[in-house]
Amino acid sequence: MKQSLQQRGGQGRSLPHAAIFLLLISGATVSLYRGVFTEQSSAFNATASLDGFNFARPIEGVLRVPAQYPTIQAAVDAARYGETVLIAPGNYAERVWIDGKRVTLRGADSASRPQIMGDGTEGESLRISGAGATGTHLEHLALTGATGSTGCGLLIDHVDVRVRDCTFFNNQGSGVSNLGSSSAFYSCRFERNGATVSGGGFRNEGGSPTLTDCVVRENKAGTFGGGLYSRAGRLTLVHSTVSENATTSGAWGGGIYSDAGDLLAFDTVIEKNLSVDAGGGVFVAGGSAAFSGCRFTANSSGTGWNIGSSGGRVSFNDSTICGQAETSIVGDGIDAAGATFTDRCFADLNHNGRDDAQEIALGLASDCDHNGVPDDRDPDCNANGIVDRCEINAGWVHDCNSNGVPDQCEIEWGLEADADVDGVIDGCAGR
Repeated sequence: MKQSLQQRGGQGRSLPHAAIFLLLISGATVSLYRGVFTEQSSAFNATASLDGFNFARPIEGVLRVPAQYPTIQAAVDAARYGETVLIAPGNYAERVWIDGKRVTLRGADSASRPQIMGDGTEGESLRISGAGATGTHLEHLALTGATGSTGCGLLIDHVDVRVRDCTFFNNQGSGVSNLGSSSAFYSCRFERNGATVSGGGFRNEGGSPTLTDCVVRENKAGTFGGGLYSRAGRLTLVHSTVSENATTSGAWGGGIYSDAGDLLAFDTVIEKNLSVDAGGGVFVAGGSAAFSGCRFTANSSGTGWNIGSSGGRVSFNDSTICGQAETSIVGDGIDAAGATFTDRCFADLNHNGRDDAQEIALGLASDCDHNGVPDDRDPDCNANGIVDRCEINAGWVHDCNSNGVPDQCEIEWGLEADADVDGVIDGCAGR
């Protein structure tokens, strides 16, 4: 060990000398170190262990990939407690495991995040586990390409970590799987991930994670929580966006599904999410959910377009729900006293409480002439169920004066003459 320390930076302090050094430190000094560490890492409330000692002072050091180490895993294996692995831009086809050691993984360029892509085998791209890994920090990274039903971009296994400015996209088994952890995510994006059953973008099992200034977008799950899934524990969203997520079959909670735990959302937008059965925006299955300063817009489902509940308790404070109360929130235990319902936050020409553009995009309304207006609100002068412009474009009716109205309708209304009663406006023949 002495030799390796000398090779890694000229420290040259052997374990016996380190032990004597620690024993000579006064109790007051130890308390000071611990106090500083606790203040800086209060979210984790833990100290790491090194060689049997409670070691509160991080060791400074930066290990560079690939300049010094060919792979991220090689650098992680070589890193000591508290050191930083600095990763140059590029694609890294490997699965990385941080086990029982607190380190920092940081992309060297925040504008061009290095991509940890997995090695092509089923499973997570990055795993963090072991009590000693508490306090690990991830920053400026992209985790993508994890394959299989367990192929999440990041697996956090009962340790608390901090994740900042990271992107999780195109992973098959959820963007992030959080097991029993109270980790914190800042300015992260979870996009276009999938899950066979639950939590396409983010899955929480028994932990209490917090997502602040994050975007959860265009993720899909088979049954529960296209964007986010949380069972037990507590999921907290702060100033975040949950948008365009979906469940695909027999499903609940297109945006968020919360089961038997707590869901807290502050100043968060939940919009354009879709579920097959209930709770297009959010479905609460037991436990409680509280929304403060939130906005629900253009979510869609078989019932409870914005929020559905079964056995849960749902409350609102200063929140806006776009749509009608009777279709927007469905289920038991919902107290909507703190919510304002409005149809002024989107176009709803067919007056069914849904955003027209979202209905068209999801295939819930047809728009044969592609003008952004549902066909049932476009002109149909002959009342045959087909929009006039679509009939004209298909060549099924004449419009010789090119004004978008079938000739026959103009003739019947007396707007144009047809003296020879041939169904063609006089003077238009041959046009």
